[in-house]
Amino acid sequence: MNRGKLAAWAGTVAVHIGLLAALVVSVRWKHTETIEPMAVEIVTSAPRPVPAVAPIAPTPPAEPAKTVPPAPPPPPVAAAKAPPPPPLPPADLARKADEQLKLKAEQARADLAKQAAEKKEIEKKEIAKKEIEKKEAEKKALDIRQRELAQSQERAQKEQRDQRAATEKQAREKELQEKLARESQERLAAQQQAERADKAAKEALAAKARAKAEGDYVAKIRGKIRGNIILALEPPGNPEAVFEVNQLPTGEVLDVRLVRSSGNGAYDQAVERAILKSSPLPKPDQADLFQRRLLLRFRPNE
Repeated sequence: MNRGKLAAWAGTVAVHIGLLAALVVSVRWKHTETIEPMAVEIVTSAPRPVPAVAPIAPTPPAEPAKTVPPAPPPPPVAAAKAPPPPPLPPADLARKADEQLKLKAEQARADLAKQAAEKKEIEKKEIAKKEIEKKEAEKKALDIRQRELAQSQERAQKEQRDQRAATEKQAREKELQEKLARESQERLAAQQQAERADKAAKEALAAKARAKAEGDYVAKIRGKIRGNIILALEPPGNPEAVFEVNQLPTGEVLDVRLVRSSGNGAYDQAVERAILKSSPLPKPDQADLFQRRLLLRFRPNE
């Protein structure tokens, strides 16, 4: 747009300058070379005659009667030509040409100044526009960088939060698993301890019951044997004789052996005879209480 205006302005100025130069040269040449006065005839064109306008015939009705059209009006009389003004003297023509030249020069200068001002204003507006566009572009770029930076920081913070949450979750799960494992081990240990205690209690009760049953079984055997001991004289004191007796499941005595003597031979022999005489020995109430080898203790005063 600026180049077009500039070209038009340059063309206008060139045309004005050319016209002014031609006018000055023409006036000066006429002023210096004219020997006799020159009459200038100014002819003004007379107004053209107005042509006659024919009237528009009305539309005839259906099956109208034939009529003779009226004659056209006469053409208007042409106006008389005005007399031409008297010619100006050469001095007036030269002065008028100078005035016109000055006016045209002033107008050209004014046009140049106006066009220069317009050009300067356009350039100023263009510079201001470019500056605004530059600032807007810089602001837009800054906004984009700040937004990208904020998004990057937000992503980094989110990753840190997610990582921290995952780490805390793993720690909680690990702690929970360890707690469950400890509780399971504690329950298992408590259960095993309870089972051992129960087993020990049952075993103790069973052992106690077995010991009682065995004691009752041995007591029945010793009672039968004691009933068969025959002594002429009881030994002094209360010595103890220990015998080992081998028997069959039926209670029949297979062998009797003196393990520890009471110190009184007569008493030891009397007890041995009583053991053999007591065969078969009493059976236990429970078959599992049977003992093939019995260790029996005897005292005279029991």
